[in-house]
Amino acid sequence: MIVFNLKTHKEEDVFAVGNSPDVLAYDRNLKILYVACESGVVSVFISEQGKLKKVGDVEAGPNSHTVSVDSNTHKIYLPIKNLKGSPVLRIMIPKM
Repeated sequence: MIVFNLKTHKEEDVFAVGNSPDVLAYDRNLKILYVACESGVVSVFISEQGKLKKVGDVEAGPNSHTVSVDSNTHKIYLPIKNLKGSPVLRIMIPKM
């Protein structure tokens, strides 16, 4: 993932994420960014003083490349189209 400054038009940082990143979701109240990847990994970042810091990677399940977050409850929603033959909605809450 590349952090790009829209004011200066310069690359500010580069972070490793899971394979085949697809969808980003941002919890504006906790200032946490989630990057969902087709590999089943969700990479987690926190914004501190205008800079991103990688917190880690979480295994969410196969093809969990779509993510949504509710900034009020802080729940992260990860729909998985086929987990052992059935669709699943995985709901996660960050450990803070």
